[in-house]
Amino acid sequence: MKHVTLLFLIVLVTACNPSPSGNEADKATGTGMPVVTGEASDDGKPRLPGVHVYQFGIYKAVRKGAVRESSQTNTGKIVRKPKLEHVSMTDRIPLVKDTYFGYQYRLFNLPPAALVKPAMELRKVLIHPKMTLPDGTTTTGWDRTFKGRVEVEQVMGFDGYVFNEDYELVEGDWIFQLWYKDQKLIERKFRAVRPDAGQLAETGPEE
Repeated sequence: MKHVTLLFLIVLVTACNPSPSGNEADKATGTGMPVVTGEASDDGKPRLPGVHVYQFGIYKAVRKGAVRESSQTNTGKIVRKPKLEHVSMTDRIPLVKDTYFGYQYRLFNLPPAALVKPAMELRKVLIHPKMTLPDGTTTTGWDRTFKGRVEVEQVMGFDGYVFNEDYELVEGDWIFQLWYKDQKLIERKFRAVRPDAGQLAETGPEE
């Protein structure tokens, strides 16, 4: 039901970490997705930032966030400022209510134009299996722009989702994308599956 944004995460990453290379980068993203170098483009397109996906999978809410109305999400609602703790590095997400999932990323070697402003305009795209909302309409995702805060010449962020309602428990691929202008920087795919008994126990409601 709700996209998760503006998260305060327990797992902290030093902003000045060097970018990974080679096999280390592939292991960090979990898919063999290359880390973008951030070098200048030869075809006239904007220079792409470097990208590092350093954590992904299932999270749990240490403190649940506030639910707010939002015209930019697939269900019209958004969860702001929960406090999350990473549970499992995985691409398989059990279809259990109150399950949070997503990924954390870092953009570096930013284009010069992005370094003269306090924020960098980016786009988040979510593509998911067809979902039928309570009013009978259907949705397969959303596309919205946002401002990524530039700090120490980097942008660090999180993109994720939480299953709050029964109608959200749709099986299939949930795909998160991050775009800069017309260039896709990240594509992170999760497979939402019906849980077995062990997953039900592991991802059940918090105490």
